[in-house]
Amino acid sequence: MVKASGIDRTLLTVALLLIAIGFLMIFSTTTVISREKYGGSFHFLNKQLLFLALGLLVFLFLVLYRTPFYLNPRLVMAMMALAFTGLSLVFFFEKVNSTSRWIRIAGLSLQPSEFAKIALVLYLAMMLSRREAEINNLKSLGLLLLPVAFMEGLILKEPDFGNFVLIGVITMVMLFIAGLRLKYFAVFFLLLVPLLALLIQISPMRQDRIRSFLNPENYAATHGFQAMQSTYAVGSGGLFGQGIGNSTQKLFYLPYAYSDFVFAIIAEEMGFIGALAVIALFVIYYLRGTVIARQSDNPHTYLLVTGLVTLIVFQSMMNISVAVGLFPTKGIPLPFISSGGTSLLSSLIITGIILNVSRQRKVVFTND
Repeated sequence: MVKASGIDRTLLTVALLLIAIGFLMIFSTTTVISREKYGGSFHFLNKQLLFLALGLLVFLFLVLYRTPFYLNPRLVMAMMALAFTGLSLVFFFEKVNSTSRWIRIAGLSLQPSEFAKIALVLYLAMMLSRREAEINNLKSLGLLLLPVAFMEGLILKEPDFGNFVLIGVITMVMLFIAGLRLKYFAVFFLLLVPLLALLIQISPMRQDRIRSFLNPENYAATHGFQAMQSTYAVGSGGLFGQGIGNSTQKLFYLPYAYSDFVFAIIAEEMGFIGALAVIALFVIYYLRGTVIARQSDNPHTYLLVTGLVTLIVFQSMMNISVAVGLFPTKGIPLPFISSGGTSLLSSLIITGIILNVSRQRKVVFTND
């Protein structure tokens, strides 16, 4: 007898635990800075709660919707159109830290690139599964990747080098899963290395970040300040941490302790054990996601879930690597945990789609 397998409860539990850790750390890291800047202790927490409420509504809709909407070509192309619209609109709003990444509506900020990454995975899953036989035809592949190149161009213009790299990685992973020959990967890498070198060369800010990454002590008071303070936080946590709320680095020493460098505060307050637990949750997320992908009904959903899981996990790897000094500083949030409504909303959307795929799976039960 064939039955629907139902929602993957392990993945759901992992997502809820990560969200709970996120709110605990936002409360811990923002009360002082919120009081200093906004006159109240719960400014950041209240904004995150607002996006959580919105995100849970969208999440429940995505999980419980009976039709596999992500297989609808018109909907996928509409999402791509919205993604390009959002990425274009950011240039009409005031810059923040010399970047154009946000759209501001009614006092709230949205980062279109977070949703654009989801739209891109939906697009690639649809096109690569449809044109599986043409994946190694360079002309067809080039046409298929034109929207990817256009999106990368808009994100680079913001500029947002972290998401530029992230989108490139997701695209390469999905091409590999779809069956692109290794010799074409070699060509891509041969083109990619000089491109990245050029992008670093033309940007003094990127050059400074690379130099400070390679020689952090020499730039501890300038471009390497964030990285050094982050490693201090990680190192001071020890095995069991200083205790929730007892971080000293969050007290105006470590910039963006509630968002880009929240993992450093997790390590400081919860210690090696707490940091390892967070990493373990993302590993479980990856493992359950790959199981759902392998058990999906068709190549389309297999590619889709693989791309979405990679998006969450690789983003978490980038954020954690920056926090512990293994990667140059980039403004990549930690999924589910970092303060930032758009990041939380996009993480819930991704998980909602994956769990909907898990509901659509069919498993065979043998009658005794």
